Amino acid sequence: MVSGKAEAGAKDLKVMALINKRAGAAAREGDIERAVRDGFAERGVEADVRLVEGREVGELAQRFVAENKSSSGHGSILVVGGGDGTLGSAASALAGTDVVLGVLPLGTLNHFAKDLGVPLDLTAAIDTIATGKPVAVDVAEVNGRVFLNNSSIGIYPFFVAKRSAEQRRRGLGKLAAIGPALMRTLRFASWQAVHVAAQGTRERLRTPCVFVGNNFYDIADLGRRRSLSSKELCVYVVKQQSWFGLALLPFKIAFGMVDATRDLEIYRTNSLQITSHRRAMLISLDGEAVSINTPLNFQIRPAALQVFAPAKIPEPVVVAESGEIQ
Repeated sequence: MVSGKAEAGAKDLKVMALINKRAGAAAREGDIERAVRDGFAERGVEADVRLVEGREVGELAQRFVAENKSSSGHGSILVVGGGDGTLGSAASALAGTDVVLGVLPLGTLNHFAKDLGVPLDLTAAIDTIATGKPVAVDVAEVNGRVFLNNSSIGIYPFFVAKRSAEQRRRGLGKLAAIGPALMRTLRFASWQAVHVAAQGTRERLRTPCVFVGNNFYDIADLGRRRSLSSKELCVYVVKQQSWFGLALLPFKIAFGMVDATRDLEIYRTNSLQITSHRRAMLISLDGEAVSINTPLNFQIRPAALQVFAPAKIPEPVVVAESGEIQ
């Protein structure tokens, strides 16, 4: 239940909830629109709940921000229900404003919610928004496009595009489409010849994949982040190797067997530029494949996003000073 203090402040809140109707968990919840509206009402909060297409979330978030520019003291809350791509669309509009993001993890993987500590259960996630606290987390961007988790070039965005194609062609869910998409990826994907420049250094690399994370990803812990506010980009460049070695890499990561010297080039930095002979490159942004013109300019935006987290969140990991390349 909402505390007396929270009940007193609830009447001053302006809450809009945008639910991606295509999100996997949204369908499993039944009448998700009513469930979210009733969930907030039970906690003394009146929410304007809308079931929308995923592509509408960014535009509606921008409109909500524009209509609430005069709000102060975190009086405006935008709740977003969906997967990481949906959350990223909203974060693009909210970053740098006082509007607080509330997360309802209704996607397939929900990486951002997990790293933030938001429970995956709908009722518990609503509790987090009603009783949690706003915390400032970093966002990253490439050529002005915000992402919450990671971006990459090379084999992974190719795989994402093939997975989406398999979903449309066969009517599969995201998880079911992974197998056939992976087979097509290993058969048709090509190597990337790129220049990577960061903090005064520049290298020419031939690689199947460059991974850029918003904060540090621990490959020994299945790609989880212990901090969302370390003010740095985490860059993994996969070194050139055989296709068999590349196919084994996900399993080596899963079992903590990656050789950082042989398999990867690792950077920690606050900005990064990737150039190529190509005018545009297919890249992934929080699991969505998009084409962006080169050069690709990545940067971290420290503490740019206000988001509700559980009252107690994990202590941040100690990392190298921002800007250091390791």
